Amino acid sequence: MVHSRPMLPSGHGELTVRPDLAEWEALLTSNRAMMSSWTFMVGGMPVGAVRRVARAEAIHVAEGFSAKLGVDLRAAGPSDEPIVATGHQPEIYHPGVWVKDFLLDRIASQSGATALDVVVDTDGFDTVAVTSPCMTSGMDRCRQYLAVGAPGSCFASTPVPSVRDVDDFCRSADEMLATLPAPAVRRHFSVFCGHLKRAMADANNIAELVTIARRRYESSAGTGYLEAPMTGLAQTSAFRRFVAQLALDASAFAQAYNSELHEYRAFTKTRSAAQPVPDLKSRDGDTELPFWLIADGIRSTLWVRAVADGRLKLLSDSGVVIELPADPSGIVEGLAQQEVLIAPKALALTMFVRMFVCDLFIHGIGGGRYDRVTDGVIRRYFGVEPPSFVVASLTMYLPLGAHVVGEDEVAAAKERLNRLEHNPDALLSEIDFDTTDEHDQAVALATEKRALVASIALPDADKKQLGLRIREVNGALSSILAPLRAEYQADLDHLQGQLKVSDILTDRTYPFCFWDPGEVADKLP
Repeated sequence: MVHSRPMLPSGHGELTVRPDLAEWEALLTSNRAMMSSWTFMVGGMPVGAVRRVARAEAIHVAEGFSAKLGVDLRAAGPSDEPIVATGHQPEIYHPGVWVKDFLLDRIASQSGATALDVVVDTDGFDTVAVTSPCMTSGMDRCRQYLAVGAPGSCFASTPVPSVRDVDDFCRSADEMLATLPAPAVRRHFSVFCGHLKRAMADANNIAELVTIARRRYESSAGTGYLEAPMTGLAQTSAFRRFVAQLALDASAFAQAYNSELHEYRAFTKTRSAAQPVPDLKSRDGDTELPFWLIADGIRSTLWVRAVADGRLKLLSDSGVVIELPADPSGIVEGLAQQEVLIAPKALALTMFVRMFVCDLFIHGIGGGRYDRVTDGVIRRYFGVEPPSFVVASLTMYLPLGAHVVGEDEVAAAKERLNRLEHNPDALLSEIDFDTTDEHDQAVALATEKRALVASIALPDADKKQLGLRIREVNGALSSILAPLRAEYQADLDHLQGQLKVSDILTDRTYPFCFWDPGEVADKLP
């Protein structure tokens, strides 16, 4: 199928949705029909049975965690009824990500589906922070940190910050926002901070803290979808059966996975071997799996090794070794007895959720691009067409009311200065002179230059002498117009400075808690 690539929305309040929201319910229905026809096996079990178990377990996980949110929720339907999903890391993310949650809620309400937001708390992170424009000394970006990730850790293994740290975060960010001529932004953030502080009593880690605070902040918009932490989904029997399938067939899966990545990189002319994700590697008989092993709060890559006695070993880069029977049910049971957690990396995560948990998945624009690779892996490895997904994003700009300078204005100022330096006689009609003498002198020089240019084109012209005189005339004109050159240069310098300011003003990645939830909900069609 040929399709256009969704682009980031550029205007304030502009929503990108592909395909149109009116088509989503039909896609959900067609996905359900297609997936009900699948007949392949997953970890020794028919795919239909795996889907039934995965859906029931996912709803159970989501209901268990969502009870902590303290907000009104829409009751989940039976697991054999439609399920829609989206997901993201539990960051204080921007409205372009946040709008997926509102759209999730909308399509679930329209279709009667159960709505799940997958909290990817198994991912690592550098910081959880808010960034904002600030005007302490001119316009700049300022950043305040709520949490800093430790090497090898993930959201779920990072503890809730102390009361002092949360207070410092809220106070410092408030001081940052107080420099802006936008009191509403500061008020919205203050409301979020209130929820953040109260959520500390109910959260067990940074992922839960941010998720609970976000949902309570968002509750004024009336959303009722469920939250499903990946740490919970990773402990279900259906997910462990998915792990068993890929562990027992690691070489074939790695070949399909890597072949699709190579084709994607060639088609998109991507040179980096790390984009969109690295290949699965092989070493000394071990095959890399698309999973993390999380032990004692530290993530490391998981490998599988077949053992001659009919067993297999799962090995992690951190040194953990798990011996399991080389049959699917034995692996599922064996993993359930371990004190470590196996969690999916990016493509495996969306593959599991899209194929086994839900009937329609909502991606952001970036996720939609990389999941075209997941589509290819599904075709190559499972031999079926992947379920369709939808894509959405939103751009919101802060209400700072400043003039936004674009690249075209800077380019025009550069061109005007360039004309003044290299062809000043062409600008005389656009210039006001203080005295008649200056005007007459400039006109005389311009007239002479035109005559010189005409003469130099003649066959017998003394080009050297005429060229020398043209340079002298240009120099004389430039001397007269020197004050104008200084003015044009000052204008250019000012515009270039304002361009930097405009980049700050039109940044679409400022955190959701700078806007009222109703402002985002109102952008939905």
